[in-house]
Parts: sequence; structure tokens; C-alpha cells
Amino acid sequence: MGMLPLFDGNIVEKQVRSAQNMGASKIILLSPTMHGALLQYVDGLKRQDIDAEIIRSASDLNQYAALEDDLIFLGDGVFPGEAIEDHISSQSDERIYVVANADIYADFERIDLSHRWLGIALLKAMRLEEISQIPDDWDIGSALLRTAVQSECHRELVSDEEMQADAVPQLLSRDASMAFANRQLGEIRIPKQNFLDRYALWPLMRKLIPLLWQAPDAKKYIGMASIACAAVAIGLGFILWPAVSLGFLFLGSLALILHNRISILSVDEGPSDWVRPSFYFLVTAALIVTVVKNAQASMMFAELAILLLLIGNFWLVQVGSDNIRLNGIRPDMPLILLALSVAGALGFLSIAICVTALFCVMYLIAASSDRFAPESLPNPQK
Repeated sequence: MGMLPLFDGNIVEKQVRSAQNMGASKIILLSPTMHGALLQYVDGLKRQDIDAEIIRSASDLNQYAALEDDLIFLGDGVFPGEAIEDHISSQSDERIYVVANADIYADFERIDLSHRWLGIALLKAMRLEEISQIPDDWDIGSALLRTAVQSECHRELVSDEEMQADAVPQLLSRDASMAFANRQLGEIRIPKQNFLDRYALWPLMRKLIPLLWQAPDAKKYIGMASIACAAVAIGLGFILWPAVSLGFLFLGSLALILHNRISILSVDEGPSDWVRPSFYFLVTAALIVTVVKNAQASMMFAELAILLLLIGNFWLVQVGSDNIRLNGIRPDMPLILLALSVAGALGFLSIAICVTALFCVMYLIAASSDRFAPESLPNPQK
């Protein structure tokens, strides 16, 4: 596959996963220069037991493929949609994917007066022998295309409607990457959203995610920020600043959600994330410290019991199934912490803990009742 001149981990990741979906057993990255980020990325692929190599020129390709092998070529910044992936994975005959020759497709290489090449091809590896002697300054993709066209290889036409639906995105610049991310985010529907998330948090995050998507370490740093907020909240709880402590917990919960959603456009989930359980543990510790430091001695055990009831019921809400009718008022971490931080600033923290615990209980009861309501049960067989 072709490589972007400026390394973009997200786009290359999509190309690699797309090639695997189409049946590729070996990934070959073409790059005239060995970028440090590219070398690290290939090492990461090998640690995942993915057979991957980097080559500098067409002459190096022959050593990795037998003449009877199939070759899937993806150009710089190009990755096919699911429909094309499924089509290629079920084919064995050579074919190139084209679009009608029009000004809006000027970034794609023109074949003739009728078609432009989309940078996607399924060819036989024997064609590598034909281009092995080309000069190093000749583009490998263009050379493969030339041999395919000369042999009248089958052209698979992608319609304008399919192109408008991102059948073949081509991301060669920051602006194109940003526009693609915004289009994808516009089609995403997140389940279990309450009113705070839907109307305040998610619209803000939709603006941030395309920017952060282009920063490879953003997810890690924002996860660390959520942990840091929770750790600071514990310290503030010890010095009797409950409102400020709860405010930091609220900020940490926002960072945690953003940390989880930055990867919403990624195709590789990676190893299990330690940030969420760590943050939940620190939130529990911070709330216990805040209650113990601010409760009257005679009421401490009662307030701790109510806090534990709140934590237990909140956990049951999180592991419960989606309830479309009640999602608008579903308790989540930011909503609960926002209510507690506002109440703490007004001096009603103990009351807020009781109210939020009762709110979680009422939600669980309503969700259970709705699940077993007559209209939600299947009709009996007649």
C-alpha cells in the first residue's frame, strides 16, 4: 500500500485494517524515507503478530510475493468502504476501481477521458516483475495502473452517490482528514445519553474530537488528566474543600468521557483500558474522604451508608441494559458529580447524596417496570 508523505497513524491504521478485511496476509508499506513514527508503527504491528514490512522501492517488492499471489494496492491516504472491502474479498480476477472523470475528482489519477483511478486495485503479483526495472522516481501506483490498463484489466465503476457516501475516502491533507472526521461523527449515535450529554457534552466533544483525532497521544494525556483530577480531588477533600473537590471530580469525569470517545473513529480498540476503573476507584475514595471530613460525628455512618447505596445503585445503572424511553434522565457520572458539586457549593452535600441515591433507585425501578410493561412483552403465539 502507498504511504502518506507525512505519517498519519489513524489513516495508515485504517488502511492496514482494511487490507486485512480484504484478506491480505502480509502488509507492505511503501515509503522512500523511513520515518521514525512509521518504524515504531510497524514494530507495533509485529507485536500484534501482523506480518508487516517497509520497503523503499518497487525492486524490493518481488522478494515478498510469489507470481501466483494476489496483490491489493491502496494509494496514499485511500481506504475503501465496507462495500468495496466485501467485493474485493470475494474476487480473484484482476480489477481496478474507478470513478467518472470529473473536476470534483481531480485528486485522483486520470486514466482516459472517461475514468479516474481511485487508487484501489486487485492485481496479480506477476505484475511486479513488469515494473521492477522502473526508475526510482516513478510512482509505483502509476506504474501498476499503467500495466493494468494496457492489459485491459476490468474496471469497477464507483458511482457519484457512493462517493458522496464516503465509499472511497482520500485523506491527503489536514483539512480533508478534518472534514472526513466531521462527516463520520455526524452519523454516529451514542446510546445511553441523558439530556446533559446529548445537549451539552456531546456537541462540544464533536468539535474537539476531529482535532484530537490527529494527535496520536491525545487519548493518553486526556486519560492521565482524568486520573490527575481525581487525585487532586482526594487531596482537596482532606483539607475540607468539598465543593472544589467535587468540581475536580466533575472535570475528571468529562476528561474520562472524552478519553473514551477520542477513539470513536478508530478501527482498533487495542488492549483493555485501565483509565476507567482507576478513575472510578479514585472517585469512590474522594467521595468517602469528603463525606468523612464534612459529616457530623453522629451522622457519619449514616451518610457513608447512603453514599455506598448511591455507588451501588449507580453501578447497577451502568451495567443495566439500554432503555430508550428513560435515556433522557439516565444517571451517569458527570450528571451525578455535577449535582453533588453544585450542592456542595451551596452547603447541601448531605442532602444531595440522599437525593442522587434516591434518584438512582427510582430510575432502576422505572427501568425494571418499563422492561416488564405489557407493551414491551412479546405477543403470545396463537
